[in-house]
Amino acid sequence: MGMKILLLGGSNAGMREGWAFQFQRQASAHEVENRFLGAVGSLYGLLALLKMEREETASPDVIIFEYCLNDILLFAAGCLRPKLVADTLEAIAVCCARRGIRLMFLCLDPRPTASKALRSATRRAHRLYADAATRYATPAIWLDEIFLGGPTTTHYQDENHLTVDASTAVAAAALSRIGDARVPSAPNAEIRFDYVDATQAQRRGACELHHIDSKVFEGAFIRLNRQSECYWPGSGRLVALMLRSDDRSGEYLIRAPRCVYRKNPRSKMQEIVANLMLLHYVTRAIATDRGVAIAMPDDEAELKRAPEDATLLAVPPTADFLDQTLDIHAAIFWRPQSIASTIAALLRQR
Repeated sequence: MGMKILLLGGSNAGMREGWAFQFQRQASAHEVENRFLGAVGSLYGLLALLKMEREETASPDVIIFEYCLNDILLFAAGCLRPKLVADTLEAIAVCCARRGIRLMFLCLDPRPTASKALRSATRRAHRLYADAATRYATPAIWLDEIFLGGPTTTHYQDENHLTVDASTAVAAAALSRIGDARVPSAPNAEIRFDYVDATQAQRRGACELHHIDSKVFEGAFIRLNRQSECYWPGSGRLVALMLRSDDRSGEYLIRAPRCVYRKNPRSKMQEIVANLMLLHYVTRAIATDRGVAIAMPDDEAELKRAPEDATLLAVPPTADFLDQTLDIHAAIFWRPQSIASTIAALLRQR
C-alpha cells in the first residue's frame, strides 16, 4: 500500500538529479513531497514541522529528515551549539510523535577533507544524531552504510554535493529502509522553542503584512521600510530569523531588553538565488523574557553604532540606504534546560 512520504532536506535534496529527485523516481508506488531548503540546518526543519502543525496541514505517513550535513557545516562555521541541535532534534521527535508521523534520519556528510575543523564538526553532528536516533527509537541511515568502506571524494561533485550516481544509491538505500521508520518514542521530551510568525508580530511605522509564495517556502511576511519596526513576542534566547533577501534588502537592528545588535540579511548565495529564502542564525547571546523588536531605522549613523551580529557569507547591501527593505517571516526563541534539569532528565532515563 502506498504511503505519503515527506522529504525535508538541504540542497542535496533540491538538486536537479539529487537524492530526493532519485527517490521520487524510485518510489513511484508512494506519494512523495519534497520540501527542501538549502543552506539551513535542522532548526529550519523544526520550523517547517511547527508551521505544518499550526496550519493543520495533513500529516504525511513518513518524514525523511536530511539536515545532518548542513548542521555539520554550521558547526564548522561557528553558528551552532551542540545543545541547540540536541534540543532541536528532541522537538522534531515530539512533533512527529504527537501527530503519529514515522520518522527516519538520513545523515549525509560533506566530502572527506583534511580540515580538522570540519572533521571535528562531523563527529559532533554524528554523535548528536546517533544519540537522538537511540533516544527516540528512530532509525538513521549513514553514508558509511551505503558506500562500502565509506564515502570517498569520487562520490562528490563538489565539497558538499553528491554525484548523480551517489545520489541514486542514497535514494535506493532510503527507499529500502522506509519500512523501518517509526513514530518516535518521546514520552518525556519537550519542545523548548517558540516559533513566532509574522501574523503574531506587532507592527509600527512604514511596514506591512503580505504573503510570499516561492518554490521553496510560502507564508506571511512583514515588509519593513525605513523607518519602521515590529515586535516579536517570545521568551528565551533568540536563535534565528526567517528572512527573504533580495537586491533591496538592508541592514536592520535587533533590539532586546538588554542589548541592541546590527545584522545584515544579504548573503553571497544571492549570486545564485536572487530572492533568497534563508534561516539566519543569531550568533550573539540575546536572551529575553519580553520578546525582541526588529527595526529598520532611517538614521544610518545610529544603525552603524550598534555592534554587529555576524551573518554567514554576508555581502554588503546594494540599494540606497533609505530605499532598503526587510522581509521577515518568523523569529525563533529557544529555552535551553538548566544544568540541574539536564542532570535530572539523565537520571530519569536510567
